[in-house]
Amino acid sequence: MQSRARARASVALILAASALVACSSAPDPTPEPSVPPGITAPPPTTPAEPTPEVSSSLPAEIAGVDTSDWQQIPAPTGNATFRIPADWTVREADGGLDVLRADGERQLLYRESPDTGDGRCLNGDGVAVAWRTAILERQDVQLQGASGIAFGAAAVQLGEQWVVSVGLRPSADAQSPRCPIINAFESSAGTIGFGSEVVVDGAGEAAAWQVGSAADGEAYLSDPEFQQIRAILMSLELQS
Repeated sequence: MQSRARARASVALILAASALVACSSAPDPTPEPSVPPGITAPPPTTPAEPTPEVSSSLPAEIAGVDTSDWQQIPAPTGNATFRIPADWTVREADGGLDVLRADGERQLLYRESPDTGDGRCLNGDGVAVAWRTAILERQDVQLQGASGIAFGAAAVQLGEQWVVSVGLRPSADAQSPRCPIINAFESSAGTIGFGSEVVVDGAGEAAAWQVGSAADGEAYLSDPEFQQIRAILMSLELQS
């Protein structure tokens, strides 16, 4: 009896060991990848809008200034282009663009269909004042889509304040500036305003154009910045 029991016990042990070996040799199941809750696939990337191609028929030198390394800027509507120095910028504004100097100060504006006022001569407070003007410079501008246009620079006294105005205007107005000075003209693309202001009053961001006297305005003509600004204005091209 004891030897048979031992034999049965030995067989049981062998079977148990075989079962353990079988279990240990089975491969572990590959774990399923886990996705953290709340994570979704990113939305498809929208390709960037291509930068519109801008061409120019003007020479590199404009009004004695080399603009070969300047930027060619398109109006938001595509109706016009103009050039600005490499370190200047533009920002969109109601009806067009503001042109900013390298330090961020607005120097010029470009506007389509601007408000040209009611013909009254007003100061920055909107008050009718006595005035007088002094012509500083005038140069004819050849502009496809508009005729009889000139670059005009003038100093205007509005009450006690002198303001310098620069812009593109009808030639006759640029030759004999009267208040209100309006830096705008009619073209195949409609009314275009391009200058220090549309209707000159020297208020707001245009306060940068205030000077102490007509003589100060005249002295500004020899400043390299004035020469750059004149070239910017005379680089305008209408695309319609």
